[in-house]
Order: sequence, then C-alpha cells, then structure tokens
Amino acid sequence: MPLIEAPPLPSQEATAPQDGSILKNASFMSLWWSQVLSQLADRIIFVVFVAYITHLYGGDERFTSYLYVAFTIPAILLTAVAGVFVDRWPRRLTLVAINVIRGILVFALPQMAEAGLAYLYMLAFLLSSVTQFFVPAESATIPTIVPKSQLLSANSLFTTTMMASVIVGFALGDPLIELLSLEEVHWALSLLFIGAAVCLFGLRIDKNVALPDRIDPTKPRTMRESVNRFSAELKEGFAYIREHTAVWHAMAKLALLFSAIVAMCILSITFSKNFLYVDPTVAARKFAYIVASSGIGMAVGAVLVSTALKRLSAPFTVYSGMLLLMAGLVGMAGVPLIFPDLGTLFASIPMPSGMPPLVLSDRMAWTYIASIVMGLGAAAVAIPLQAFLHDRIPEAIRGKVLGVQFTMLSTSSTLPALIAGLSSHFMGVQAMMLWLALPFALWGGYGVYLMLFKKMRAF
Repeated sequence: MPLIEAPPLPSQEATAPQDGSILKNASFMSLWWSQVLSQLADRIIFVVFVAYITHLYGGDERFTSYLYVAFTIPAILLTAVAGVFVDRWPRRLTLVAINVIRGILVFALPQMAEAGLAYLYMLAFLLSSVTQFFVPAESATIPTIVPKSQLLSANSLFTTTMMASVIVGFALGDPLIELLSLEEVHWALSLLFIGAAVCLFGLRIDKNVALPDRIDPTKPRTMRESVNRFSAELKEGFAYIREHTAVWHAMAKLALLFSAIVAMCILSITFSKNFLYVDPTVAARKFAYIVASSGIGMAVGAVLVSTALKRLSAPFTVYSGMLLLMAGLVGMAGVPLIFPDLGTLFASIPMPSGMPPLVLSDRMAWTYIASIVMGLGAAAVAIPLQAFLHDRIPEAIRGKVLGVQFTMLSTSSTLPALIAGLSSHFMGVQAMMLWLALPFALWGGYGVYLMLFKKMRAF
C-alpha cells in the first residue's frame, strides 16, 4: 500500500469507456496495434540475424548460440533498473521514442553485419536493451487507459497477441527475405517499428502522469535503490520458495521447460541445415517454420487445456505434457532415419508474385508435426504450473516470488543456448535432441506412474 494515495489520472476518465467492449477504447487499441507491429518485428529480427550470420560467416552453430545470448543478457542485467526510469518518464513519449530508436538501430543492420560478427552481436545487445524498457512501459500504461473492470480482457488480449506473434512473426521471416532480399529486408523491419510508433499517437495519457507527485512514493527513485530493493525482494522470494516444496518443484519444471524451448530454437537451425535443405543459407531462414509449428501447437494446447482437458487433474496434465515433449523430441530426431534422403515433394503452396512457391516434402511435414507435438506438450506443462503458482502463492508475496521465477527463467536461458550450440557441433543435433528428451521421459513417466498407480494428486 502506498503511503500517499496518488490522485486519479484524468486520462483514464477521458479515454477509457466504463462499459462496452475493450475494442471501443481508442487509446487501448492504439497501444495494442503498436504491440502487434513491434512484436512481429521482434520475431522477424531473430530470423534475419541468423540469415545474415549464415550468409556471411558460415553455418557454425556456436555463432547462433552467441547471438541468442546477446539478445538474452539485457533481460537479466536490466530487470532491476528499467522500471525506475519508466516510472519517471512520460509514458507515450517513452513508448514512441523506444520504437523509433529500434527502427533506427535495425536500419544499421546491413552495415553492422558487414563489419563483423562482434558488431552484429553488439547490435543485437542494443536492440534487446532498448526493448527491456519498452516492456514495463507498455505494461504500466494499460491500467492508466483501461477501467478496472476491463483489465482482465485487456491483459488477455495482449497475452494472446504475444503468443500469436511467435507463430506469425517466425513464419513471415523467410517470405519477407524472399520478397525483399536479405540486403533490403531491414527496410520492412524499420517500417514496422516506425509504424508502431505512429500508432501510439492515438494514445491519450495525462502529460503529468510520470511526474514525481504521480509516482508511488514507496517505489525506489534511483538505480542503487532499485537494485537494493530488487536484491532484497529476491532474497525474500527465495526464502519462501525454499520453505514450500510444491512451489519449488513447479518452478523447477518450468525452468526445465524453458531451457528446452531455448535449446530447441538453436537446435532447429542446425536440424534445418543438416536434414531439410541443401543450401545452408536457405535453411537458416526456413528453420523459423519449425519454431512457428511449435507455436501453433502451443496455441492449440492452450485451448485444449482450458476446455477439453480442464477436468483432468493439473499434475496429470503436466506429466502427460512432459511425455508429449519427449515424444516430439524423439520423433524429430528420428525423422532423418525414417526418411534417409530429403524426402519426396508432395505439396507446393503458391506464394505472392515474385516469390518462389513454398515446397513441402514428407521429411519436412513430419518435422513440423513433431514440432506441433512439442508445442502441445509445452502448453500442457506451462499453463497448469503457472496457474498453480498464482493460486498457491499468497498475494502479499506473489510479486516477489514471481520475480524470482522470472529471474530464474531469464538466467537459465543463456546456458542452454550455449550448450545446444556447442553440443550439437560435437555430438550431432539428433543426439542432443535425445539427451534433451531424457529428463522429460524420466520425470513425466514417474509422475504418470504416481498418478495412475499410487493415486497421488500433487506435483
């Protein structure tokens, strides 16, 4: 509870309708359209970076691993301090400026790529660093333009959009490069970010919303205060987790899932180069279809978990999801054994004028099916576990504990990226996928055994 109640924001009364659909809120729709364009650009950027690395510097998996680390480190370093600045800056100006800066940075992509790998990683680091300020600014804006009765709908729409961007953004990467060429695709990315900035001109927020008298006086005002507060909250959150075994087990399962997802993003690039396409430059773009297929599986899984499967116990759903993940990983590793060559063409999907058709071989089709199965399993694991954490953790300490979880997931994403790249280089991508499937097989199998034969109903 703040020591001093801040006065109500005039912008909320002026811009947010108190009844009707959230889609009638002009300020919210401006923010949402900005999110759509920026999220698409964020997803496509990774595909373009990988394509540049392969085109200019070869197909070494370690290069892609380092790229992922460059994108991830800012999320770890800036978590504690980004919110301090965001709270003190004017929200709309902050959101517009961040999108413009990202648009300018992306415009430098061809020059940085030609300059060397280190410069390309530096650009990835800068883009990710700027994005870390966008996320809290966007989240903090929603309550100031949406009435309390519509907050759930607003956040649900933003979450759905984020999931959809994984599917659409990764799937658009290759066609966009085909249409514009690798050397010109940065124009489209810059325009997406600039378009996101333009959308925000429809956002109406009181110009004084970020002045000190509007800031919760209990919040830290300096970077040092923010880091100290962040460290203290982490310690308190860790203390709660240590004392509650079920919470710790749930977070451990989510950490395993998140690590596997990160590793698969790297391994799918190698798999595409080794087994799906002859040209490694083409493979470095079309790996995104594997990731997009997994996103489709996650979306379908999310619907199933909340509808057809909601009568199942949460632990049974989670452990079954682990077995699905294991099946998808083993299935993808086995595709090259079932189809010794690249496979026969059985579908050619026409594309817009100027672009080659999208060809689909039997090996590709089974790879995408295995990826969809992994997505289904990921949804079955993640959704019940996150719901369990939200329900089990007391509201008074929920933010601190979930902050620990976010830090754990962000930190744990760097090591799997490095391990996936290095291990697949020495062991082979199929062997790495089988090793990745092993913990899901053991943990999932043991859990299902407990559910079916020991009648246990806990994580």
